Amino acid sequence: MARPHCVVVVLLLLAVVSGLEEGASNPGFVARITRKGLEYARQYGVAILKKELSTIELPDFSGSVKVSWIKIMSYEFYRLKIHDFELRNSDLRLCPRQGVRASLSNNYVSVSGNWKIKKAFISFDGTFDMKVDDICISAFLNLGKDQSGRLTASMAHCNNSIGHISIDISGKLSWILNLFHERIENKFKNILEQKICEMVRKATTSRLEPYLQTLPVISMIDQVASIDYSLIGAPQVTSQVLDTPFKGEFFGQNGHSRAPFNAPPIRLPEKHDYMVYFAISEYVFNTASWVYHQAGYMNFTIQNQHISPDSPIHLHTSSFPVLVPQLARMYPNMELELEMSPESAPLLMFTPGNVTLMPVIDVQAFALKPNSSDRKPLFQLRVTTSISATINVSSDRIVGSVTPGSKLKLELKHSNINFIDVELMEVILNYYALHTIYPSLNAKLEEGFPLPLPVDTYLNSSELQVHENFLLLVANLDY
Repeated sequence: MARPHCVVVVLLLLAVVSGLEEGASNPGFVARITRKGLEYARQYGVAILKKELSTIELPDFSGSVKVSWIKIMSYEFYRLKIHDFELRNSDLRLCPRQGVRASLSNNYVSVSGNWKIKKAFISFDGTFDMKVDDICISAFLNLGKDQSGRLTASMAHCNNSIGHISIDISGKLSWILNLFHERIENKFKNILEQKICEMVRKATTSRLEPYLQTLPVISMIDQVASIDYSLIGAPQVTSQVLDTPFKGEFFGQNGHSRAPFNAPPIRLPEKHDYMVYFAISEYVFNTASWVYHQAGYMNFTIQNQHISPDSPIHLHTSSFPVLVPQLARMYPNMELELEMSPESAPLLMFTPGNVTLMPVIDVQAFALKPNSSDRKPLFQLRVTTSISATINVSSDRIVGSVTPGSKLKLELKHSNINFIDVELMEVILNYYALHTIYPSLNAKLEEGFPLPLPVDTYLNSSELQVHENFLLLVANLDY
């Protein structure tokens, strides 16, 4: 049996949210497939069906008939093989509040095989050709989610009908079977009408449902973080779109503790020009920021060895006679070390057309004693700035980069030294942020984060828009 669920597999894997179950939390990642996308899924599914029709196994059938002068004679038709299958009409439709309907109508199949008749110990055999026309199949799938957050699909009901069957029997004594060919045709028609939906249900139970259970709901990003793509609600179906909600939450490898903030609501625009719409909440990026901050991966230590030999400024007590006049006298011939860490996880803010980040960073300066691990704390600064971010899509990943939106502003929080030229310190830190911190952060963002797309699926004609609380990626698809 070919996979009749192929028509809907693409659809099931591309779904995501605009309406949620009552009481459900807001999703972090949402996508939507439109009727245009559904039509593409239909064409893709039909192409798969055409390739796999040769694998269909039609059932053997047998029976007996009473011929006046022969009395009761048994017959058998076996080794049935499809030679031609025309998929004339197919449809994949969204059924509001129900699910998906996949239908094939006015289709044609030609079948050949062997026949055998038997009376007592005497038997004859031969071959036959059969044409089955106006085959119609309509199957409804209910979509939901299981306790693990995976998509589920169950057969709600299935209908089918066969318009006409004609059989051409050849071989020795074939005239006997031709005497009652109409009875054979009607019996074969009844068998097919009983088996078609049975095979569709079997394919759903034995192939589609187990396949959906293999889809991962967790994707590992690196040794620090993973992202949770589980569904937080069942897919919602209207006449125009199919929506399904994903959690879209980063968590640390050492535990799945929840971020101390909630996902904001996502309201997708009522447009259906593209096949799919992917909405990515600022919540996704902010849970990533929270996880990496908790793991200490946002802390930077700047030492003199990180400074280019050609730099006019080095982290040494003798390099700051104007910045900190007494520094060289209090700690002669010592290197300096700067520890930089955010006061809290920096959070992205999405407003129409803009992505901004306003981190607050603590900078602690130390003097390093020669030939010793001992460090002497010098002063602590509070640094604020505004950063602009650009976010794009590359193939199947979200990538980004940051640029300074404003210069670093410094505030002295504590000092073990009497005088510090904070303004000059701003100049120094802006230099190191531009040449050290931003490049390191951009290197991570260039690696990107994966989108939950089906295998061998690529985005085409994509556009990225920034809305209130979320990014919206609109795209067509290629396979």
